[in-house]
Amino acid sequence: MRLTRVLGLCATALVPAGLLAIPSVAQAATTSLYVDKTAACSDSGPGTATTPYCTIGKGVSRLAAGFTLYIGNGSYAETIKPVASGTAAAPITITKWSGRNPTIVGGSYYGANLTSRSYVILSGLTFAGTVADGIYVYKGDHLTITGNRVSGAGRPTSGKTAPGISIRGATSSVVSGNWVHHNNGTGIVLNAGATGITVTGNNSSFNAEGYRRNANGINVISPGNSILRNVAHTNEDSGIQFYTGGNNNLAALNVTYNNGDHGIDNLNVTGGRIIGNTVYRNCTSGINVEGSSGNFQVFNNIAADNAVYPAYNGISCARRAGNIGIFDSAPASTVVDHNLVWLTKAGKMYVFKSSYYSLAAMQAATHQESHGVQADPRFVGAGWWNLRLLAGSAAIDRGHSGVSGAQATDLEGRARYDDPATANTFAEGPRRYDDLGAYEFRP
Repeated sequence: MRLTRVLGLCATALVPAGLLAIPSVAQAATTSLYVDKTAACSDSGPGTATTPYCTIGKGVSRLAAGFTLYIGNGSYAETIKPVASGTAAAPITITKWSGRNPTIVGGSYYGANLTSRSYVILSGLTFAGTVADGIYVYKGDHLTITGNRVSGAGRPTSGKTAPGISIRGATSSVVSGNWVHHNNGTGIVLNAGATGITVTGNNSSFNAEGYRRNANGINVISPGNSILRNVAHTNEDSGIQFYTGGNNNLAALNVTYNNGDHGIDNLNVTGGRIIGNTVYRNCTSGINVEGSSGNFQVFNNIAADNAVYPAYNGISCARRAGNIGIFDSAPASTVVDHNLVWLTKAGKMYVFKSSYYSLAAMQAATHQESHGVQADPRFVGAGWWNLRLLAGSAAIDRGHSGVSGAQATDLEGRARYDDPATANTFAEGPRRYDDLGAYEFRP
């Protein structure tokens, strides 16, 4: 498969887990509705599997708590806009009809519009080429956006770009296992008012506005969210960005590589935790904290070969430098430790207000990163973006499992493993064998 070769990931890393098996959801649903425009359908019929509705609009108009709408074959120039909410015991589910392949191309605007809705599950659908956001969420709570494929949202023109998935003002919701790629804007955005959102297990890649460097894999402009176990690569701007308003978020066990700006960027935000990520060969500094940022914890990450290549797809990389860059005032409330940094080409290794060309120089000047290491991470296949660890990596059994935000399993859900070939000399916390980065080594 050509795309597999381009991304250099095995099947389970190329396609998020949510696309391989949509999670089952316990619900009290007793009514199922069906849509399939390619079958003997009727919008005046019962909406059953034998006589489905022809349009999504008819199907969603009949939804109530506990109902499931199954969408069948065809291309639907409609917007999925449910008229009701579910409940905790009886959510509404809108999903792909098993064995069929619907594509939602949107009506005049969004592919899906969940405005002021609660307890709705949107799963397993393909959204392609929508005029605006592929999936748009505004306000509401306890929404689950899982296992969808979203591409081609917006247009590469000023005023017409759009994200693949946008969460605006919603609370206590989950965005999981989606493949969000080649959108004309940021892949996934959490905008003002979105809080308590867990963004996990998504692949957000090849997103670009096209006429300027601005599209991120994931962009967070709101506080109190968790960005976990995502892969963000080959986006026009940063892989993951926390922008003004995106205070006190957690980014853990993410893999970001080959992005046109930073791997993980924090700009003008107050407080955050950057824990256990793998950040490789991004255009500028791999992990970036700048502006009025403070109160950060940066622990257990691998940051290698960032900001040492002159250009990314024609975008100049002569901006911020360093595998890990704590810029500007570098406040005393920001702590970095247990990170691995490495360069295969000469360049700035680290920035902590001043620039340092080795970890040792940075340690001596700042007394930070006392458990850090400058060493080749020994990736399985860096040339094809397989960033799992080989035996003998200095990242093995070196993490701090007690730091806030540390996870008991890795990006792929594997439990932590105490490698018998590696001494746990530099590890800390209740488990003295957590590996650095997003992947746990297994022999």
